[in-house]
Amino acid sequence: DLEVLVGPQGRLPTPKKVPAAALNFPENPTVRYFLEKPIEGDPTKLGRGICRGGICECLYPYRGELCQTEDTPRVEQKVKAAIHYITAETEHDLRDLERSLTTLWTCYNSRYDYPVIIFHEGLSDKSRLRLVEASGNRIWFAFLDNFVQMPPQWKKAADESAKGFAIGYRAMIRWRSGPCFREPALGRFDYAMTLDTDSYFPNEVAQDPFSMLAESDGWVAAFPHLGRESASVVVNFMHYYLLYCRLHGLNPRRTDMQQQLTEKNYKWYQQCLMLDIEILRLDFFRGPKYQDFFNFMDSTGGFWLHRWGNNPFRTFAVALLLEDQQVRSFNMPYAHQDFCSCGAAAPPCELEKGAKTYVCPEAAASKGTIGVENLAEGLLDLQPFRGTQRQIERMQRESLETFVAEQYPVEE
Repeated sequence: DLEVLVGPQGRLPTPKKVPAAALNFPENPTVRYFLEKPIEGDPTKLGRGICRGGICECLYPYRGELCQTEDTPRVEQKVKAAIHYITAETEHDLRDLERSLTTLWTCYNSRYDYPVIIFHEGLSDKSRLRLVEASGNRIWFAFLDNFVQMPPQWKKAADESAKGFAIGYRAMIRWRSGPCFREPALGRFDYAMTLDTDSYFPNEVAQDPFSMLAESDGWVAAFPHLGRESASVVVNFMHYYLLYCRLHGLNPRRTDMQQQLTEKNYKWYQQCLMLDIEILRLDFFRGPKYQDFFNFMDSTGGFWLHRWGNNPFRTFAVALLLEDQQVRSFNMPYAHQDFCSCGAAAPPCELEKGAKTYVCPEAAASKGTIGVENLAEGLLDLQPFRGTQRQIERMQRESLETFVAEQYPVEE
């Protein structure tokens, strides 16, 4: 048994080992019946565990060989929330995930103890234990059966049109677009934070983004990272989006978000929510309106044929189906590949060239606050530079001079 005491600054110590968290067991006769039988009085109608592909795993908050014990939070929690990843069993992904889990714990979750769900296509006992021991997070694993099974009607065309992207990657971004929200492993939560295996936190997260959503005036989603998608992986996306709007009598430019995404002639500059991180209220994403839009777009085969991702899909789903005041952009301490922020009031990140990771200077250490920004304005700022007053005011002088020099080169 693990005895845990709350340390200074309200932090939890990092346990050395929690073997129960790494446990899975084979599906033997009657096990599925007892694990998946709904618990009396549980509104989710879930059981204590789930069996898929011949293995059984416990659902939160249960542990043990038959999921017979509860692993309760070590600090008081006011929000039913979870943090979740999806990973493959490759050394690259496991190494990235170890770093992500470590920074998640030290910079944020050591004060809140939210459960971490790791979805996977199959992990060895060694890899499970490795991830459990990487940090103090309480971890549950969730196996995805038949995850990469492509519908046969798309296979031949998809092998040719999107052959530069692995089937597993296309399956993952499709799953994250819709099916993930109805996974039993997330069924007991009201809120969820999505992270990529190579997401990490370069600075202390001074506030709790889950509590900010829960205590807000109706916020449904917050997105800390905005960017642009490649035109080559959104082929026909806009055409089907407009068709869905026409079929359902929806105005494709109703909200400010939609107007910043699409011009009056329905030109889209591929601005997107970058979903290596997102904080969501799950009832909307599980709900019929969101899932109907996903089912329509999925029926076109675009996720398989053209490598549509969860980035463009979620961007247009949120803009189409929610109100502007229900969605926010968060400026919080967070890093992913070439993106980094030390927080709203903090100085910029610094790149450690040797390690190829971002760090925050000492001056940022006490300023990892979360800034709340208008998402529609963030999408507007990603449009091509046209010299508008807003763009000039928000662009750094050096960047503006570089842009002008590129457009009007001086002949020597």
